[in-house]
Amino acid sequence: MNYKRFLVVPSPNYAARIFRYPEESENFNFPLHWHRDYEFIYVQKGPLKVQKNDCQIIINDGEIYFLNSEEIHSYIDLTDELQFVVVNISSKILKPYFEQPEEIPTFEIVNGEVYDSIVSAMRVLYECENLNDRLEILRIKATLNYIAYILMKYFNNPNISFVKGSDSDDFDCAKSAIKYMEENYAKDISLTDIANYVGMTPAHFSKYFKDKNDMTFSKYLRRIRLDHAIKDLRDSEMSVKTAALKNGFPNVNSLILICKETYGRTPLEMKQFVRT
Repeated sequence: MNYKRFLVVPSPNYAARIFRYPEESENFNFPLHWHRDYEFIYVQKGPLKVQKNDCQIIINDGEIYFLNSEEIHSYIDLTDELQFVVVNISSKILKPYFEQPEEIPTFEIVNGEVYDSIVSAMRVLYECENLNDRLEILRIKATLNYIAYILMKYFNNPNISFVKGSDSDDFDCAKSAIKYMEENYAKDISLTDIANYVGMTPAHFSKYFKDKNDMTFSKYLRRIRLDHAIKDLRDSEMSVKTAALKNGFPNVNSLILICKETYGRTPLEMKQFVRT
């Protein structure tokens, strides 16, 4: 079965991506894919069909559906009549609460009080029309934190399972390359360096990586560096130049350019928003 790993681009100001349909329908055309982020779906007007590897899920009006990290899925039969919101929350926000942060916990949400609480929270996110309004930013961040709190409060138990990732050998080299980039992004990493690391020729690895991740190696690496640079700017009084050089950018102009291409804002403009 053909599927790819996607790198979820978070919405500006949040450690999450908030995607409303049909307002952003032109950017919502995903084949079977997987990613590290948890995915919450709230349907205002349905039904919405979600295809997983082995089954099809129908989500009706007022319902939510939850996908764990690395679950393979896609959306099918989308029409303009559908109204729903998708929220991807980074698995990184839960890492401080586990003894082995390299592992990603999996959760199960069933009907009941917890389900109803998350429905209410997702409805709030669906109703927030302006993600960049300063007052709404506070409301949205509080809601995202509440969802994370619900996960940890009600599903943290000794028998919790952890995501091991796709079992397909075809993804092993891509995962090794991504892990290498996440551990060494501040260094000067060339295509040859990382190709040698995973045991491929540079030409073969370049084609392979883009096919598996829907993004070139260099663009993926720049995104990792950008995320870390923005975090440094928000969490400290570090200058843009220092953040650029600390996180692997060759110069400050490179960081500014990538930030504007990704978020439509300069690093300083990103720094001005309420910190996560």
